[in-house]
Amino acid sequence: MKKRIKGTIKYLLIFFMIVMHTACAKNETQEPAKTQFREDAVFAVNGIQVTLPEWNLYALPILDETDNLYGKDIWNYKMNTEGKLFGEALQEYIRDKIVNIKVVASKAEGLGISLSGDDRTEISIAAGEYMEKLDEEQQKKYNITKALVEQVYEDNLLATKVYEYLTLNVDTTTDEKDVRFMVLRYIMLPKTYENKSGDQVFYSDEEIAARKAIMESIKSSTEKNAKATLKDFESDDIVVTDLIIDYKGLTERLPEDMAGIVFWLRENEISRILESDEAFFIFECVKLSDEDKTKAARIKIIEQREQQVFEEAYLEWKQDVDVENNDPVWKSITDSYNAYAEG
Repeated sequence: MKKRIKGTIKYLLIFFMIVMHTACAKNETQEPAKTQFREDAVFAVNGIQVTLPEWNLYALPILDETDNLYGKDIWNYKMNTEGKLFGEALQEYIRDKIVNIKVVASKAEGLGISLSGDDRTEISIAAGEYMEKLDEEQQKKYNITKALVEQVYEDNLLATKVYEYLTLNVDTTTDEKDVRFMVLRYIMLPKTYENKSGDQVFYSDEEIAARKAIMESIKSSTEKNAKATLKDFESDDIVVTDLIIDYKGLTERLPEDMAGIVFWLRENEISRILESDEAFFIFECVKLSDEDKTKAARIKIIEQREQQVFEEAYLEWKQDVDVENNDPVWKSITDSYNAYAEG
């Protein structure tokens, strides 16, 4: 369960790529305040008030990460021609992040999703561990309590469960051409060379024929010796290159028909001589699949499908999102973030 709570970070990374694209919190109220704000409220989303302590729970890690990644100079960066500083844009991003979680978590009950007793027990333990790492001075300064941390963890876990519910039946089958990365080795002898002017110039017909004869000799040797690999033919004149690549990458380097021949090589199989307009090639399949890259490619495709399914639901939900800033507190945050730019 601890892994599940920490796993919400993975969910958030996926989720916020989606919602930043779909521009969730654009229904920001510009009319006179409808909400009777409590003194420490930063904003309200559909009437639910987000307090300054809750804001800080989300904001502080983001501010620290921003400083670590970009340094203090980033706060002087102007985001548009109107002079909006980076801090103001980051403030809006943090608000949108919280809005997104609140909106998705609020859909849990209607979908029959809730937190179990075990969920709440583990959330309590995780919140306690968080508070132990937060020194007393910070707890007092930002008014962060264990109960508040638990609330934030609950919101995030509910949002995660909603995401998982919506994407549960996403198709997980993938086409081999879309995901498989293979480990190759190859020899290439070009038909051209670069002259003194930097232009590519074709060798003479005799030289091209001689280069083809070299490749024919290598291929013939591999046929006579079943244990031979292309590495056996490496020399000062023959370069053997190792390569991990998928079908798409092959089509970017080779004509499509040649790419297909290479992609469907069996493990340890050496191709016939392949000829393009620019070069001669011989490929060897060292390993049919690089497990790590193939797995990553498969996961990426499935996650894209999940994002598409989730986005369809979220696009409907966001139509009813109403965000209202508590202007005095909102402005105080803006001023504090802009103060970073001033030194």
